[in-house]
Amino acid sequence: MAAAWSRGFAESGEWLEVYGETEPQSVPLEQMFATRSDTARPFTGYLYVWSLGYTGDDAPSVSVTVLFPAMSGWRVKDVQAVVYHLPPVADERAWRTTLARDLRAARPVLEAAGKLTADLVGFPEINAMMSAAAHLRARSAPQMRDEEWFVRRVHHSPGGTLHQGVEWTLPANFVQQIGSRITGALLVEFIGAAPAYEDTDPPGGEPLPLLACATLTRDKEVRLPEDDYVRLPLRVAPERPRT
Repeated sequence: MAAAWSRGFAESGEWLEVYGETEPQSVPLEQMFATRSDTARPFTGYLYVWSLGYTGDDAPSVSVTVLFPAMSGWRVKDVQAVVYHLPPVADERAWRTTLARDLRAARPVLEAAGKLTADLVGFPEINAMMSAAAHLRARSAPQMRDEEWFVRRVHHSPGGTLHQGVEWTLPANFVQQIGSRITGALLVEFIGAAPAYEDTDPPGGEPLPLLACATLTRDKEVRLPEDDYVRLPLRVAPERPRT
């Protein structure tokens, strides 16, 4: 296994970088919820991080997309998407107040999730996944009024090849708080899924890369990089047999 980074630039000096594991392993779906010690397996998650920079004093609104090819013998399972911030920001008191309010509102759900986790001691997959997602959530920026960022699942077909992934939408007021370098991350798991009727491997058997792109909007749109994707090599192999 090896982590790598890839970066793209725009002529205006903005840049987008993506980095993460380039040789992840897919896990068998039937083992995810197994309870027997010889068949159950721990959660195997991979974190893919994007970071971008912009120039000028006026913060742009930002859209970032990370895409995985829906090809070959695996699929990606989205677990948690975040945007990091380094406290204290300019309105840190308001951010903390909002975060505390959100945690109070979510307390019944968190308590129910904690009880569920306790009841599922035989499911290492669920316990570890919930723990990893909660850890990332605690480090993520809150949803501020007039600064609400959000994510959504998306699909695109660059070059005629289906890709599935996640898109972040960050308003300019939120970006202004973060600074001129913004970083987000996506926690995923790879699930083994062989094609049912036909071979869907890309021509020549070469693996397709993870793709990332961004749009910065002020008075005009700037795509990072210009008319292209940042590409990270991605070779997904089945989980190695246990010894």
